[in-house]
Amino acid sequence: MSQISDSSVRSQPDQGATTRRLIHDKIVHWLRAEAHITVDQIDYAAPFYDLGIDSLGAMAIAAELQEETGKILDPEVMYDLENITELAEYLDSLPVRVRDSAIHDGADEPCVTMSCDLPDEAPAAANGKLDYFRRRNRLVQSLKDQGLYFFEPVISEHAGAWVVADGQRMLMLGSYEYLGLLGHPRLKQAAIESIERLGTGHHGARLVAGTTDIHLALEARLADLMHSEDAIVFSSGYVANLATIGSVVGIGDYIIGDQWNHASIVDGCHMSGAAFVEFEHNDMDSLAERLAQHAGRRTLVVVDAIFSMDGDVIDLPAVVHLCKQHDALLMVDEAHSLGVLGTHGRGIQEHFGLRPDDIDIKMGTLSKTLAGTGGFVAASREITTYLRHHARGYIFSGALSASFASIALAAIDVLESEPELLQRLWDNVEYYINGLKALGFDTGLSTTPIVPIMTKNNDLTLEMTKRCRSRGLLVVPVCFPAVPMDAPRLRTCMSASLSRKDLDVALDVLGDVAREIGLIE
Repeated sequence: MSQISDSSVRSQPDQGATTRRLIHDKIVHWLRAEAHITVDQIDYAAPFYDLGIDSLGAMAIAAELQEETGKILDPEVMYDLENITELAEYLDSLPVRVRDSAIHDGADEPCVTMSCDLPDEAPAAANGKLDYFRRRNRLVQSLKDQGLYFFEPVISEHAGAWVVADGQRMLMLGSYEYLGLLGHPRLKQAAIESIERLGTGHHGARLVAGTTDIHLALEARLADLMHSEDAIVFSSGYVANLATIGSVVGIGDYIIGDQWNHASIVDGCHMSGAAFVEFEHNDMDSLAERLAQHAGRRTLVVVDAIFSMDGDVIDLPAVVHLCKQHDALLMVDEAHSLGVLGTHGRGIQEHFGLRPDDIDIKMGTLSKTLAGTGGFVAASREITTYLRHHARGYIFSGALSASFASIALAAIDVLESEPELLQRLWDNVEYYINGLKALGFDTGLSTTPIVPIMTKNNDLTLEMTKRCRSRGLLVVPVCFPAVPMDAPRLRTCMSASLSRKDLDVALDVLGDVAREIGLIE
């Protein structure tokens, strides 16, 4: 680590010197205690990533700084602000918590309130309403200034596996449309007919006047597809997870989730009010240990079927066994497994040959394989009836438009009537992963159409993205906080729409670029 040395840190006798020294000492302590790195001094300008501080380290250091200063610090700022100097400036600008006995609610301890510690004479720019956002946007602006901001590419044309993005024709290697249905004529025709009959939107929330015959037909079809009694459709997959988790458990209950679960699952768990713990990724001993700690509370275990950043599959038979043993509800997010896993693309239940009632709640999206938008939950009629009348994301959200419901219906028709698409997808997965490994790439744990290319550090990730896109290959960079700070990658995805020639183009570009930047030999 070139940023760590045994020499003295340069004296910085300005207002933030005390804060910089505090942060410095906390980081040194963490490096010694947790990373087992013997170090006395750190350059204040050293990027946190180069120091080897991962996401868990960021959380630990932020917690210590919060305890020491009385200021609430989001650990993600250690990614946004990059180094000790920037973090110190940010920390000095935060309000401090103070004890205020004047706002006492009768408890033994006075309430904790917020009081800004900035001096009255601070300039307007530093004290302004937007200063928080300016600080947190520093990394974004820095990437844009360097020409390394690759998020939200603007797609203006789509034709099979190729798109026009940011004005350049590119081979799409980051799409979720696993079966290549995004431009399928049957889906387009279904949307047109729905709009002509029912209009472009809806009349309100589902319980008010937003339900159409197409919604009911879709829910019946999804229930059949997922081997469940019933299904309920939401306006998005994110809303489906938040609304479902937040209504089936609450204060006094217990949730256990895989540590690599999607953010929408994690957010739903936090917002539910239930006690929430995570188990080690796909580690059944860790799950069993967490279940043993549930102390008789109502318990929900929730996992992804296919993990969206790594492309591996949950050991669901073992999870089912443990949930039955401990009488816990089981919810599985099938966002990336529907239309992908199983002989007929029906998902993880079919993939493992499980019984229809082994999974209590099966959540999925309409926006990936089914090439539309929306989310759903398939479950027993008791659970879906409960959700219709208790899930706030369903009750208080506008209905999914009938046109998108009709697109999903048509997509299910195609899934069932054109099985060659599923076979083509898996042929592509095998060819692509084998090709990457032959070139010397690390594809992590992937066994599915989601194929990460591990890139060692953020600089290589962004440089590889830049060079790939300049050569017409649309790849997606993924860094912290979407993945651990020490595990950045390009996330690539396979689709049935990719031809063998397309795959050869992709492998050639990836190999050439990786050799140029020294990622592979």
